This record gives sequence, C-alpha cells and structure tokens, in this order.
Amino acid sequence: MIKQAQGIGGLFILGGAVLFMQACSSPVQHTGWDGWQREPLHAAEYFQLWRRGEDRLLLTFGPGGTVDTTGIIVLAPHGAKEDLPGGATLLRQPPRRVALFSTTHASFLSALGRADAVVGCAWTDRLRDPQVAGMARAGKITEIATAEGLDRERMLLLAPEVLFTYPYGNPKNVSVGVGMSTVPVAEYLECHPLGRAEWIRAFGMLLGQEEQAAERFRAIVQRYQAAMASVPKDSLAPAVFFGSSWKGAWSVPAGNSYMAQLINDAGGRYLFADRQSTGNLDLDLETVLTIGAQAHRWGRILELDHPVAATDVGGNDGRIMALPAFTGHGAFYGNSAESDLFGQAGLEPDVVLLDLIGILRPELARGREPVYFKPVQ
Repeated sequence: MIKQAQGIGGLFILGGAVLFMQACSSPVQHTGWDGWQREPLHAAEYFQLWRRGEDRLLLTFGPGGTVDTTGIIVLAPHGAKEDLPGGATLLRQPPRRVALFSTTHASFLSALGRADAVVGCAWTDRLRDPQVAGMARAGKITEIATAEGLDRERMLLLAPEVLFTYPYGNPKNVSVGVGMSTVPVAEYLECHPLGRAEWIRAFGMLLGQEEQAAERFRAIVQRYQAAMASVPKDSLAPAVFFGSSWKGAWSVPAGNSYMAQLINDAGGRYLFADRQSTGNLDLDLETVLTIGAQAHRWGRILELDHPVAATDVGGNDGRIMALPAFTGHGAFYGNSAESDLFGQAGLEPDVVLLDLIGILRPELARGREPVYFKPVQ
C-alpha cells in the first residue's frame, strides 16, 4: 500500500515521491459480463475498457488490484438497452462539466482538448497544467477543496456531471446529494510508465474521444520504444540509487516500481531491482551507505525554489556525500517546483525516459536539454 502524504493537500502532489516509488502487485484476471467485450490494453493494470454495441464501460480498481473494484461507469448515449452490471453508474452523454479532486488529472483533460470542461478543482494553487491553471487564475475554475475535504455547497452550485477523484482514502459517499457521477482515477498506482500514460484512454472513453485518445497513446508508445531502442545492449549499465530522505530516514522504490522500470529501460542497473514490494522500502543508514557505495548515479525527487545542489540530493549528510556517486558527480534530481513531475510527465514517459538516458549514458544525450530529470550542475 502507498503511504499517505502529510496533510490532505499533500496527497495531490503525493509527497513528492509516491508517484515515482509506488510498486505494483500482480493483477487478478477479471471475469467479464455477457454481451460485453473487453478492449485490449497495452500496459495499464488499474482500469479496463469494455464495449457492448454503442455502449462503453470503464472499470476502475484501487490499490488491491482487480479484486478491489472502485468504479463501474457506463456511457450509453442512447440509453442502456440491456441490464447494467450491478453497482454501475450510467452516463447518458459525455460530460460537458467536470470537477477534479486531484490536480494531476488536469493534463489528461488538456491533452484531449477538453480543459474547457473543467469547472472546479481541488487545490487550484497547485495546478501545473498551463491551460487549466490559466483558467483558474482567470476565475473560470472554482476551488472545491476545504481543510475538511470537498466543499459540497460549491459543488452543488457548480453542478458538474462528473467528479474525477482517486481511490486512496476517498470518501465513499462523496457524491451523495450532489447529483454527479464519481470516477476514481488511479494512474499513480501503475508500475509501468506506459501504464500511467494509458489512462488517457480511460478519459477518452468517458469524454467521447476514444479514437483521439487511442491515437495519442499509440504515438507515446512508439516514442517510448524508440527511446529504449537507442540504448546499446552492452555491459556499461551504471548502478543507480534512487530514493527519498525524510529527517535522515531513507525510502527507495521497490524493484517492481514505476521508477525501477524507468531506470531499467534507460539502461541503468537499479540497485534494488531484486526487492519486490507493494510499497516503498525503508532503509536504515547502514544499508544506505553499504549499497549506496556501489552506485554510479544517485537520484532524488525534490520540491525546491532554488537551484538544486548535490547536498540537496544527498540529504545534507556528509557520509552520503563521500560516496562515489557524489564524488564522481553522478547526482541527479527531479524538481517538482520547476517541472510538472506529477501531471504532464505522466503523459510524457518518453520524455522522462530520454532525460534518464542522458543522465545514465551522457554520450547519448547529444546536446538535448532535459525536462523532468536533470544532472546536478
């Protein structure tokens, strides 16, 4: 399970690292319903798409995988002509007014040209998508969050047809009395970078833009695979330590995590690749120093309003700064204060991968400017 971020507002940026450190469990095969046909997906494990004639169905899952169903949403523009699965929510048309309970979902709407559908958003001051953030600054998007959670009065006034939310810690009755459908989105649980990007197909189905979403995703896959193919299959894979430190305690992604997959695809050798887990791995300092001493590169996600130094990456710990990755100038970082690591980056896994390739194999960078992950200068 993921660890809860500090404070409810922190959940939408997920504490700076959960999005990159979440590991995945093996999915359980879901049995279908008579008359429904399941659409094939490329990498996503936390949603499924189904079709029955002109009707479309989105099945969403929570941290427990396919045994943890969080939503069944049916889009039936001409009205469902047959019985719906138990517990399903029916949409009779693609929504024209939506609200977001996580700022990370804004990029999906923008990517499909539907930013204009967003009428409300939680924690608008943390919006990073340029178009949606601009609408919020212009007063076209209403803040819907309070310290206690959802501002129900504002939601009633806004009258969105759909609220995009998240399954972790989300109130079960968030839509009761508000007259809207709730769609849980768990892109942050996906362990493969292409799995996170594939959630654009879930948004596309609900918004009536299946083909546009599918075409955009196909292009993402092609670019990602091309980036992978650019890395030589040789013995030069640098060893990589990637983690996060809080008050001197370090946590690292498991070997079956999103970040571990990126490091592997970029031609790196992740030092914890053999440790499988459904969450982060908490390390004591002795383990950090012992295993970290093997690293050629050392990465970290931060949120800083000043240029990142090697000491920031190393947690200002002199013992860590003495390790080869730092003395050999191998520190790198992602700074969420300067790039949209938890929103747009999810739709640009190919760009993230190219950043990491340039860091792990500098000879392959060819003068390219990194976007999300950068070496310490």
